[in-house]
Amino acid sequence: MRFTMTGLGAALILAATAGAVSAAGEMDTDGDGMYSFNELLVAYPALTEETYGTIDANGDGGIDDAELASALDAGILPAS
Repeated sequence: MRFTMTGLGAALILAATAGAVSAAGEMDTDGDGMYSFNELLVAYPALTEETYGTIDANGDGGIDDAELASALDAGILPAS
């Protein structure tokens, strides 16, 4: 039973993260597959440029789905 509960908990966390990333996908207003600071600011009004830079792990100036999911998993951004 413990294994099932652990698996269920992990599944719920993954589903919540996937839902948040999916919702964020709607914020990609220019359709370039990346989230700019201004696009993420719509969902995360307290986002700072410093935090945005932390989330941008590869330093390319945009946040991709993997970077957004990592930020959500790490609690850097709250799931909305």
